[in-house]
Amino acid sequence: MANHLAGVSHAVVSVPGFRSRQLQIELAEDAVTTLDVELKPAGEPAGKIKVKGLEVTIADESIFLIESTGQSLSLQEYEDYTRRKVRDLAGAQGINGLLAAWVHPDRRRQFLEQLFQASVHPEVLAEVKGLSDADLFDLLAHLAFGAPLRSRDERAAAFRNREQRFLQRFSPEAREVLLALLEKYRAGGVEELANAQVFRLPPFDEMGQVVGVMQRFGDVEGLRGALNEVQRRLYA
Repeated sequence: MANHLAGVSHAVVSVPGFRSRQLQIELAEDAVTTLDVELKPAGEPAGKIKVKGLEVTIADESIFLIESTGQSLSLQEYEDYTRRKVRDLAGAQGINGLLAAWVHPDRRRQFLEQLFQASVHPEVLAEVKGLSDADLFDLLAHLAFGAPLRSRDERAAAFRNREQRFLQRFSPEAREVLLALLEKYRAGGVEELANAQVFRLPPFDEMGQVVGVMQRFGDVEGLRGALNEVQRRLYA
């Protein structure tokens, strides 16, 4: 494809029997740009994800439809949109503002609710990008501020290696709870540490559920304080 003007251009590649693709291309002035474009056979059904305020059609090029505005965004455009929203909410502190909100359960929920209201759903973005094992904080920090992208496995392993002294402050029974919660985090994310319903599940059901778990920390305040501290230290 020959070009004489610099800038961003869009191209549609279409071949009979294959799915068409729309591409965003950076063009240099008075240069020739050549692209190798991989096309997939037509006929395979496209997947869909629908959550409040957002519908995603997953094909060769995922399309994000923001229902409140009617905007139809490509994956790259939706990432840019997400980046702007996260930076706006994090404020002048940047990544530190995001971190300060994230390690506190109530502030994290408020932060996420504000993102949801703007049709930003990080868990959907993670699924579309094939990053379902990524910690959502790291996904947002990576998109908005260029921070390293870490998985929940990496954070859980780092916590266990780094926080042995912290864990030794608790009784063996309480430590068993914290390590089991760490595995829940590894599987489902940090909200598992702030959800009382998790104590109805194994292995906590055998510990007496909420009441039995609480007793291992002395009282409800002891349990709540330990959980808040674990969340803070996960993102140290």
